[in-house]
Amino acid sequence: MFSRNKKVETDIDVLLDEPLTSESCTKVVIELIKYILYQKQQIPFAYEALAQFQKSMKATDRNTVPFKTLTNTLKSVSDNLFSQFFLKGCDMQEIAILIGATLSSPKLCIRIELPSYVLNSKQHEEYQHSSRKPLVKLMRSMLECDEFQTAMSIPISATNTFIMLKKKDSNPISDFFIPKPQYVIPTQTTSFNIRLCQSNQVNIQCTCRNLVKVHHDSYTLHAAEDYNEDNVQYIQHDSSTQSSYHWHQSKQIIKGFKYHL
Repeated sequence: MFSRNKKVETDIDVLLDEPLTSESCTKVVIELIKYILYQKQQIPFAYEALAQFQKSMKATDRNTVPFKTLTNTLKSVSDNLFSQFFLKGCDMQEIAILIGATLSSPKLCIRIELPSYVLNSKQHEEYQHSSRKPLVKLMRSMLECDEFQTAMSIPISATNTFIMLKKKDSNPISDFFIPKPQYVIPTQTTSFNIRLCQSNQVNIQCTCRNLVKVHHDSYTLHAAEDYNEDNVQYIQHDSSTQSSYHWHQSKQIIKGFKYHL
């Protein structure tokens, strides 16, 4: 069992073999949250089983409320996370999933480091680069990490799950992800850093650029301008100092629950 007096931090590299679009990145993160919730016994069944079970429940069933709340919360997190990729002046660097009673005392922290090219994902389309391959790569990397599987096997009593974003945002108002500029993940926390990366040797062959030109008339007129903006954003994401990035907390907290007979 991990020591409570020392932070245990493990890196998990996930080598992607194709671009990760904004949509596929969001899907991968949400599926990871579902997986962790079930493995850490924050939900009584796998999420897909819960979704099917909810369809057959009566309105008077006491399990209806927590099931519906979970579904709505995950949808809100998914929708608002996806919107961050297209928010002008917003540069995301990490996503963190923390399980514990409070942010100051999490029992587990899983951080997903976002590669720079995710912010250039408007160059690629979801129907050319689905979320299935990145998700399979992620699951395989986690299954091959003994430390991660050991952590997943240790149950946690039903508690809170917080979703955090580490980003640089020039927008004065953030409605869903609330700024926590002074927040630092506690040192005495078992932590895993999932590092999404891509080999420079990968040869990406797709027709996304051509498809975008067909479906978006304005793209042809502003293609060069958009391409330059994407490249500038890519460079900025690589070279910006860490001090310009701060944590933001999702205003909706996922509440763990048990099944009531």
